Amino acid sequence: MIKNIKYFMRSSILLYGFILFLCIPIVDNTAIANDFFSVDNINIDIISKDINLARKEATQKAILIGLEKLFSWKLSKHDDSLIKLTIKEDEKLDIKDFVLEYKIQSEVLSNISYKAEFSIFYNLKKISSWLNSYNIYFNDSSNSKILSLNASFKNFKNWRLLITNLKNIDAIIEYNILSISYNSALIRVSTNVENEAIFFKAFNNSRIAIEKRLNIHDGYNISLIDLSNKTIDLLNTEYKNNKKDSSILLTE
Repeated sequence: MIKNIKYFMRSSILLYGFILFLCIPIVDNTAIANDFFSVDNINIDIISKDINLARKEATQKAILIGLEKLFSWKLSKHDDSLIKLTIKEDEKLDIKDFVLEYKIQSEVLSNISYKAEFSIFYNLKKISSWLNSYNIYFNDSSNSKILSLNASFKNFKNWRLLITNLKNIDAIIEYNILSISYNSALIRVSTNVENEAIFFKAFNNSRIAIEKRLNIHDGYNISLIDLSNKTIDLLNTEYKNNKKDSSILLTE
């Protein structure tokens, strides 16, 4: 009986140790995930004939744009404006020190121009420490929301302009194109704006019409506002999309 109890206790200790061993990597990975922040879909277009100089200039520009996106999400509006001004005035600051790594997703070099799409991964610990020296602190990121946008467009040119305008909306932290067909696309965006009226105003100021989708939680229809202030018939387009049309290209 005593041997059985000792065997049971020894087995329990070994089992507990094994479970603890499995949990340690999970805790570590969570900590690591909280130490960096990635900003994707940073598109740069500059005039240059030297690809090496162009890539260097484009990378620096992408790092700054991504950092400003990060600040617009994680800081209050007042702190965001203050820290962006500080970056411009601090000549000794090298924002590359805030970067863990970056990826050039695509690049095109012509005779006079260089175009590239970047993904930048930032070191939140370093950025937070630098911000704290100015008594500025990150907001709670739990306030961000994920929204689904059903985009309608007339042609490829219309689509490119729609995406360009969408990227310039400060209320959008990041976006991902989930699927696309010849006249519509499904886009997932994250935002820290809770007031729907402010969210709608930000879209309208960027020449994008937006309306709530019926019976779809956090779902919206969007389309480009043309120069004559006419928009694509969203309801009609949504009806057409329910029909069988061209195949859909999945990008995620």
